[in-house]
Amino acid sequence: MPNVIFYPSALDRLLNSRSGAVGVYLRGKGDEILTSARARVGVRTGALRASLHMRHMRDPRGQQLWIGSELNYALAHHEGTKPHVIRPKSGKMLRFVSRGQVVYAHVVNHPGTQANKYLADALRDKL
Repeated sequence: MPNVIFYPSALDRLLNSRSGAVGVYLRGKGDEILTSARARVGVRTGALRASLHMRHMRDPRGQQLWIGSELNYALAHHEGTKPHVIRPKSGKMLRFVSRGQVVYAHVVNHPGTQANKYLADALRDKL
């Protein structure tokens, strides 16, 4: 059996550095997933699509990718919502635009939102 010499710094770079083989592979897969998620996400204003981003991190467990959005409605868009009542947080009236008209209301019965699992679907397709 031949002698095997491990160089800890070289092994650490290979497995745990962004520029190592594992990091380069993860980054490539992450870019594919992010591109696919952006293509799948619903677009009304484009803000959710524009907010999707990726973070490449390392901790004691190894390398990780975080792909998503920090917008407060991103989870509701992904998971959907049940029908619910919307009341004003401040003031007496809600104001919104519906079919090109400004509408004022004390309460709105929202019908809920259908889930669009753009992140989960992109991950499933690209792995």
